[in-house]
Amino acid sequence: MSFDQWIFEHFPKLIGHVQLLPEVLEKDNQQSEFTLPPWDYIDRLATPERMILGQKYLVEFDTELNCIFDRFGVSPSLLLAIWGIEANFGKALGTFPIGSALATLAFSGRARRRPYFTAQLQYYCSEIYPLQGVGKPICGSWAGASGHMQFMPETYAKFGVPYRSSGPANIWASIPDALMSAANYLAAEGLKEGDCLIKKPSLETDIGYSWDGIHYAADATVWAERGLKIEDAKDAEKYFCVSPVGRHGPRILLGGQVLALYQYNRSINYVLAVSKLATMIDGGHVDWSWDRTARPLGRSELTELQSILTELGYNAGASDGIMGPDTVRAVMQAQTGLGIEADGYPDLVLLAHLKTLKN
Repeated sequence: MSFDQWIFEHFPKLIGHVQLLPEVLEKDNQQSEFTLPPWDYIDRLATPERMILGQKYLVEFDTELNCIFDRFGVSPSLLLAIWGIEANFGKALGTFPIGSALATLAFSGRARRRPYFTAQLQYYCSEIYPLQGVGKPICGSWAGASGHMQFMPETYAKFGVPYRSSGPANIWASIPDALMSAANYLAAEGLKEGDCLIKKPSLETDIGYSWDGIHYAADATVWAERGLKIEDAKDAEKYFCVSPVGRHGPRILLGGQVLALYQYNRSINYVLAVSKLATMIDGGHVDWSWDRTARPLGRSELTELQSILTELGYNAGASDGIMGPDTVRAVMQAQTGLGIEADGYPDLVLLAHLKTLKN
C-alpha cells in the first residue's frame, strides 16, 4: 500500500495536506539523546549562553512564572530550562509540518512505534489541524512535537491550558500559555513543590550498579535498607541513581522532580541536560567529570553485542540496538564472568572480550 492510499484509507481529511518525508525517517534512526555521548549531548544543550537567556527571561516573565509556580508548584528555572532546551527560547520551534511528520512515522517509521504515531496523528486531526490557517500548517520537530515547549498532539490535548483566555491554549504564539501548559503536564505527572532535581551530582557509594535506574526510585528509608544513606532527605520524596557511562563517569543521585521530567522525555541524557541548565539559571554550578574515551557503542555495535551475548548464553533480549533492561542485565552478567566491574555499561572493551570468547 502506498502512502497516499494509506492516508486515503485511514485519514481521508488529510488527503492533499500531508506528504511522506524521507528526512523524518533518517532522523528517527539517529536520535541524539541515544547516539551522542552524554558529555557531548549535555554540553551542547546546557550552555552558558542559554543560562544567560534563561536568567533574562526569569526577570521578563517574573509575574507569569510566579503565578504558574503558585498554581502548580513547578519552579521557574525548570520551566525555562525546558523551554531553552526544547526550542532555544522560541528560536528553534521546528520546520517540519507536523501532520506530514506524524503521518510519515505512522506509515513507515520503526514498526514498534507506528501505533504510537498513528494515535498522535489522530490527536493532531482532532485537536491541532482545526487550529491551522488555510495553507499554513503548524510546524515543529521531525517527530511531530510543536510549540514553545514541544508538545506532542496527545500532550496538547490533555494538558494544554491557556494562561488567561478561555479558548484553546496557544502554545505556538503565547509563551505564557506554553509555560502554563508544561507546568500542568509536570504537575499531573507527580511533580511536587520542594522536591529536587539533582540531589547529589557525584555520589560516592559502594552500593552496586544493579540499583541504578528510574525503576528503583524510592524514598530515603528504602535507600537506607539498600545501603545508601541520603542526607537531608525530604519525607516521601523519591530518589534514584543514574550512571550514564557506568564506572567511566559520575554516579548521580536525582530527586523527585526528575521522575516527572522523565515523562516529558524518556532519556536520561535529556533530564540531566535540563537539570543542569535549571541549576545554572538558578545561579548554581554542576560539573560532571567523564572519561571521554569511553564512548557509547553505536547502534550496529550494540546490536552485535546483543547477538553475541545471546549466543554465549546470556539473555540480552532482542538484538535491536536498543539498551533495554534485558541487555543491561546480560551485560552485567558477562562483566561479572570476565572479572570486569559490573556496571551494565557496554563499552568497546566488553565487545572485544566477547568477540574473543565467541571465536
